[in-house]
Amino acid sequence: MKLGFLGGGKMAEAILADIIKTATVAANNIYVCDINSERCQFLQDNYAINISPDSKSLMDSADVIFLAVKPQQLDELLQNIAPASAPHHLFVSIAAGKLTSSMQKLLPNARIIRVMPNMAAFVSEAMCVFCRGNLATDADCQTTEKLLSCFGKVLEMSEDKFDAVTALSGSGPAFCAYFAEAMAEAAASLGLQPDQAALMAAQTMLGTAKLLTDTNFTCSSLINAISSAKGTTVAGMDVLRESSLKTIINNTLTAAANRSKELSI
Repeated sequence: MKLGFLGGGKMAEAILADIIKTATVAANNIYVCDINSERCQFLQDNYAINISPDSKSLMDSADVIFLAVKPQQLDELLQNIAPASAPHHLFVSIAAGKLTSSMQKLLPNARIIRVMPNMAAFVSEAMCVFCRGNLATDADCQTTEKLLSCFGKVLEMSEDKFDAVTALSGSGPAFCAYFAEAMAEAAASLGLQPDQAALMAAQTMLGTAKLLTDTNFTCSSLINAISSAKGTTVAGMDVLRESSLKTIINNTLTAAANRSKELSI
């Protein structure tokens, strides 16, 4: 596989670093093109990948191409690369809010996959959801899943689910961080040092997430396993259950999903 990245920003770096680390694609088969020459030099120095001087050169070298520019730059990029698009190319877009149908208008004969990654890609624990454009094949989806699996969990969904996906896994790390901050602040008010409370809150969330992903625990069964009659967990859970927390969370995700729908083009 010859892999290309049009755009060499932080998310592109996180993706290509794990693809190389897992030996899914060799560094000498990865090409990057970015308008920032210093950024290109940094990526080449640190990952031994190839730098393409322009998008056409990259298109000539790669068959799977990540579209990793900012959403507002994507239309211009697609217009520029359209003449070089060939039947063997698979385009994988990580540009937030850009619908496959709008990309397909600019690359009418292209096979396109749209991906919503999240920031946890920087620590190889991303949640990636992808959908296929109308010309993408099952083989294209298998290729995409193989690449995305290098840095986290992967699901395929229909594009009409992407506003909810954006709200949950796209924006979700910020919501989780806010909850961790609230727990740390509460613990500090009980006498813990703020830095120690912050570490404990973050590690507790990390450990809980791994219990839910790496074992047979569900959310309910984990709560039950930790709770004992008249114990500390029950005392805290009683407050949570009597609060409007679930309503607040529902309203939070709904607001994010609605905004995603407004921004999608």
